[in-house]
Amino acid sequence: MAELPNVLIAPPRTGMTPSVSQAWRWLGWFSLVLALAGAGDWVLAWIPLRLGNPEWEFGTVVATFSGLPLVTMGFAGLLSSALARGIRWQTRLVAAVILVFALWILAGMIIFALDIPVAVRAVQGVARLGIAKAIVKATMLGVLFFVCYAIAGVRALRYSW
Repeated sequence: MAELPNVLIAPPRTGMTPSVSQAWRWLGWFSLVLALAGAGDWVLAWIPLRLGNPEWEFGTVVATFSGLPLVTMGFAGLLSSALARGIRWQTRLVAAVILVFALWILAGMIIFALDIPVAVRAVQGVARLGIAKAIVKATMLGVLFFVCYAIAGVRALRYSW
């Protein structure tokens, strides 16, 4: 049997040294863009403010809760970047903003719950299915994201102290 030669093969050179801290920094920047884009959608949905108009309140809460995944991805990346790099002030800032959003979600859920009877009474027939789906979706998103934001914000603040 012929033996294979003992030749060491060098790994291919990429010309770049991996940098974990640089990767977390870039994740933080892109996450900031996502968080700002999502927050901008929220603000634009609520302007002009028409509190007291149940149709507007119902539609606005459904629309803003539907946009929660985008802002949440941004917050998750910002918080992860701050924790991975050990930046206490950024961890606290992101946690505080997350908690403010949790309170905003809670307020939206209360407004939404008060508008459900009006929305259900306002439609008949096939349109009722659309209202029912909107109610289920907004309730599910509101509860899930409120719990997620509350836990993440509180735990991040505790960790940073």
